Parts: sequence; structure tokens; C-alpha cells
Amino acid sequence: MKKLTTILLAGILFSACEKNSNESFKDQLATQGKIIIPTEESSIIRSSQEDQYNTFYGPAVQFGEGHVRSWVNISHDDKPLAIGIEFTDGVLQQQHEHQGGGDDHGHEVLLHLHQKAKALMPFDHLTMGFMEAGHPPPGIYSVPHFDFHFYKMALEERMAIPSYPQAMTAFNNNPSTGYLPPAYVKAPAGEAQMGAHWMDVLSPEFNGQQFTHTFVYGSYDGKVNFLEPMATQAFLRSGTTVHKAIRQPQFFDPINTYYPTQYNIWKNEHNNRHYLAMDQMVLR
Repeated sequence: MKKLTTILLAGILFSACEKNSNESFKDQLATQGKIIIPTEESSIIRSSQEDQYNTFYGPAVQFGEGHVRSWVNISHDDKPLAIGIEFTDGVLQQQHEHQGGGDDHGHEVLLHLHQKAKALMPFDHLTMGFMEAGHPPPGIYSVPHFDFHFYKMALEERMAIPSYPQAMTAFNNNPSTGYLPPAYVKAPAGEAQMGAHWMDVLSPEFNGQQFTHTFVYGSYDGKVNFLEPMATQAFLRSGTTVHKAIRQPQFFDPINTYYPTQYNIWKNEHNNRHYLAMDQMVLR
């Protein structure tokens, strides 16, 4: 998210792409518990089945002192199993200065997806950004953290989103009822080249606990245009493993494609890389 203004709750609170074949589920399960390392590096399929799948990577991009790339796991019967971002430990170690005239969005990198992913899921491209000073609301998201945007709209279309004052009508055109989960509240205004952000007021950070990780939805001109896990720098550095259900809307757009129902965070101690992924795909 970019410089979100104060949220009024109103009482509610990772040259060219690579392909790898998975071989030994049992060996991976033995070392990683419920996390199955995809092929050479890491993927996240929580499953008791020994399904075979391939991992398709996007191009690696330098990010601070490390590298990041997208990846997707596709089963041999052509079903998406997981989509995610892999980043080296150096990504978490550097500090970024704010870029340009008070922009508290910090540093962000664009992550292209393999065409396999785009054919089977609604996502067009991803981004990963670091907010050194966080962003409003104060006391909630005002800590160093990373945003992981999974965009459903074409890159050219997203980059054309103007600032809020230039397109207030489009920013304020909310998705119809049922296209967002219950108890998601919209932050005021919106961000250029992104959209409006919707916060889960059932999340711990809005209920007396510190922000460690959460899940945000985004919208623009009447449509949900991105899904966004967020996690603090400290939490990612800790290497803590997370599997958390994504609260689902009633309706989806586009349909006849696969959507994730869970997001996951973990570190592979063998290669010292970190992973943020969404899985448990359901055809909608």
C-alpha cells in the first residue's frame, strides 16, 4: 500500500522462466513438515497426496541487497496449485530511503509471471514493496513492512490509474455487495497505480494486538483489482511459518478461473530463502 491516509473505522473497526519437476514428496515432507519444497527451491503445497507438478519461475529481479522472483506450481493435469514470491535473505536486510517528494511507499519491484500462471489464474503480474516507515493508520501499520500485490488487471491498465484527486469517481466506485468478504472496511481515498485498499477489521492488529501479517483487498472503478498479503520486516526475518485462511467473498470476477483460499509465509533454512505464497486453489 502507498501512503494510506488515516483510516476511520467508524466504530468497526520471484533467465527467462524456469521449469522444474518435483520428485520426492516424502523426503521433502520429512524435512519441512507440512510444507513441500517445490523442486529446486521452494513451493508451498500442503497436501497428503503425492501429486506431480512443475514449478515455473518468473525472471529474477534485484531488490536491495538480494533478489526476488515469482513462481507458480502447476500439476501435470494442468491445475494451479500455488502462486508465490521467493526472495533471498538480503532483501530483508537492507534499508530503503523514501523515494521522491514524501512518497512513503518506499521501494517497489515489478515481478512478471510465467504465462502458465496467467492462463490458469486471474493474476497478471505481482509487485513487492518495502515501507521503511510503514504507513497510516499510526500505531497499526506504521512499522517497517513488506506489501505483496497480486494484480488481476493488466500492467498497462494499472499504471494508468491516476491519483485520487484526478479520478475520485473511479476510486469511490466500490465493488458490488458480495465481491468483498464481510467486515472489510475501505481506507479513505486511494493510491495512483494501485487503487483503493480494504482492511480486514477482524484482523488482530485492529483488535488490540500488534501487526505481524494480514491480508488486504484492493479495488478500482467497481472491481476488485488486487489481493495483498502484508507482513512486517521483523516477522519475515524471524522465519516464522504461517498458514492462514483468506476470507472469501461471495462472488468473483473473472469467473471460471482458480482463486487461492490460503496464504502462507515461511523460510527454507536449507537455501536461506523466504517465501510468500497463496495456495489451496478453488475453481470459481
